Amino acid sequence: MDKQKNKFKINEVKQNKIADDILFTQNIKKNNIITKELREILKTNSETPTHTPNKFIDCFYLYYDGSTTYRLYIYINQEWKYINLS
Repeated sequence: MDKQKNKFKINEVKQNKIADDILFTQNIKKNNIITKELREILKTNSETPTHTPNKFIDCFYLYYDGSTTYRLYIYINQEWKYINLS
């Protein structure tokens, strides 16, 4: 009887390990997507934003006029607001 209980426990541990590995892999994939989107946001744009964002990450927009003006635009309450960066 003890051998059967041990086999059950071993199988349970293996199943938990597999589930943990799957969850870990899914989290890595999600993190890679977010990291890719964050890298894209850091691109500067020469035009002010006028679009309506579809995703949360699209609510942030970096503007550079080509000389001295840097602005971070943030989409809040259905409009774009900005802060000057120095």
